[in-house]
Amino acid sequence: MAAIFAPGLLRDQVVLVTGGGSGIGLAIARAAGELGAVVVISGRDRHKLDQAEGLLVAEGVQALSQPCDIRVPEQVNALVAFMGERFGRLDALVNNAGGQFPAPAADLSYAGWKAVIENNLNG
Repeated sequence: MAAIFAPGLLRDQVVLVTGGGSGIGLAIARAAGELGAVVVISGRDRHKLDQAEGLLVAEGVQALSQPCDIRVPEQVNALVAFMGERFGRLDALVNNAGGQFPAPAADLSYAGWKAVIENNLNG
């Protein structure tokens, strides 16, 4: 990572990254970990999370994963409880999880629209 932040900037900080199993979320988790944070990644796909966690740990990042669908309040509450039990605090949240259907608005079904709203706004 380019040295735009001081080494150890996030040392001993607990950072949660939703949607951390791939893409931008995984890159954010990696960057936070390289800066010294303990990183928790969450997402809906346990397999993807396990792979991402393994990758981060192999790179020397203190990381663990916890499944959570941010559209389901009970799962969000369980994630918050996990963070409290495991760490006693949360220093930073990167609410990266989101989604979209690449289609013109006129072609988006009501179910598709509702899924986007639940994920990107309510989640």
